[in-house]
Amino acid sequence: MIAAPAFASAFSGALFCLKIAAVLVPALVLYEILAPLPLFARWGAWLGPRLAPLGMSSPCALPLAAGLFLGIAYGAGIIIPMGERRDIGTDEIQSVGLFLVNCHAVLEDTLLFSLVGSRGPVQVLERMAVLAGVRLALAIGVARARFLRVRRRPGTRPGSRGLW
Repeated sequence: MIAAPAFASAFSGALFCLKIAAVLVPALVLYEILAPLPLFARWGAWLGPRLAPLGMSSPCALPLAAGLFLGIAYGAGIIIPMGERRDIGTDEIQSVGLFLVNCHAVLEDTLLFSLVGSRGPVQVLERMAVLAGVRLALAIGVARARFLRVRRRPGTRPGSRGLW
């Protein structure tokens, strides 16, 4: 009596995991293909001046791209080695982290949410636009507020060890 519903639930869960893998695996493979190309370097050079008001420099573009499109864990996997190599300072690590806490996995999350209940591509695009807009505005606001707060602190210079 209990075995049939248990097997049905297990099959349903396994099928859902396969759907999730169908979204995540191509996204991760695409990122791994694009990461070594000069695409991110050019994007970082273009984005660098726009990141300055948020307390970040152009090397922060790579973890931002990974975190925005693939998730905060993947972005953190890039931030940690960059911090260990001293490619980015501690203040920049905090700014990138704050930004990604508020705005991460915009593409991935939207595609995963579409698996559990969207009604078509138009609805997915509408949700993605609203979600991305709100999260991006929040992330920019928080990162900018933190940058202004750090900058006003007496005796603090960019890249120093100062926390909030």
